[in-house]
Amino acid sequence: MKRYIKVLAFLFMIGLVACEYDYIVEEVIIPQPDPDDPISFSTQVEPIFQSKCIGCHDSRTPILVTGSAYDNLKNGNFINTDNPADSEIYKRSTDGHGENMNSQERLLLLTWITEGAKDN
Repeated sequence: MKRYIKVLAFLFMIGLVACEYDYIVEEVIIPQPDPDDPISFSTQVEPIFQSKCIGCHDSRTPILVTGSAYDNLKNGNFINTDNPADSEIYKRSTDGHGENMNSQERLLLLTWITEGAKDN
């Protein structure tokens, strides 16, 4: 009986070690900004935060309430205009944290950062 348990434990351990998972890293395609039609923070980006994020981020960092969301993002280093896909606010929207955001909203957020993340 002990030998049977040892064999089962050994096979279980081999099964755990033998498992392999290849992570698929999705390449982020940075959108090209349109200088004739820039994304507006106040009318396009901030409303996403209000509808998707405010349930938690009315008191958690970054605080995303209307009127102070931009300053909190900028001053809290959540925006990286040199490498938009590396912006903390964008990464959070794609890592499951922003599960309420759809792909179009994430793309809008990334485009806004690519355009320089202006407070407009």
